[in-house]
Amino acid sequence: MNIKVFCDFDGTITKNDVGDLFFETFGDKEYYLELVKKWRDYEISSIEMWERAVERVRVNKEEAEKLMLSQEIDPYFVEFVKWAKGKGIEIFILSDGFDFYIRRILEKYNLSDVKFFSNRLWVEDGRVNLAFPYPDSVCRICGNCKRNHMLTLSGDEDIIVYIGDGYSDRCPVEYADVVFGKKELLKYCRAKNIPVYEFETFKDVMEQFERFLSGRKKLRKRWQAELKRREVFTRE
Repeated sequence: MNIKVFCDFDGTITKNDVGDLFFETFGDKEYYLELVKKWRDYEISSIEMWERAVERVRVNKEEAEKLMLSQEIDPYFVEFVKWAKGKGIEIFILSDGFDFYIRRILEKYNLSDVKFFSNRLWVEDGRVNLAFPYPDSVCRICGNCKRNHMLTLSGDEDIIVYIGDGYSDRCPVEYADVVFGKKELLKYCRAKNIPVYEFETFKDVMEQFERFLSGRKKLRKRWQAELKRREVFTRE
């Protein structure tokens, strides 16, 4: 059995949504929250939301790094990564946030070898710059298409596991065989009848995985997710 784990970053691995914190702290918080609402209402794309928000950000690199490095992660995530490696399970972080803080936070916890895919942000001469290397050619909801990464990095023989908490995780869970959710994502999955395991920390995730690997709980592909994955490749 080949298992691949795809995991959201902000609010799932980290205790706070670091992307939101960055734009609320160094930008115009009220304006940013208005943009987030427009994005959630499908009035603007994720890329448009970030590009508008960054126009009002004023920060130097040192201030930004200080805030980012003060952020904490789930107390069991480091243990989860070590556990997964020991079991031969690959972990990929998929984020619609930014590499600027993801890389620094992973380095802080000695997790630099965990692969991640995200949008890009860098501070240069007092100016914040953005880039979006992984958009989808059709869907404009997210700047970084998590679904595409999942399908590219997994094969027919893989069991795809997704772990998340929020709005940008709604799409990828449609294509995952096993879903772990909390907060907004948990409510979404239940409303859409997508099987989901509730979790609070990665200790809960590890305990459920142990049930899978011991045979106490059957780990199998989800038929609806397989159909969705086939549809994507058929269209392409």
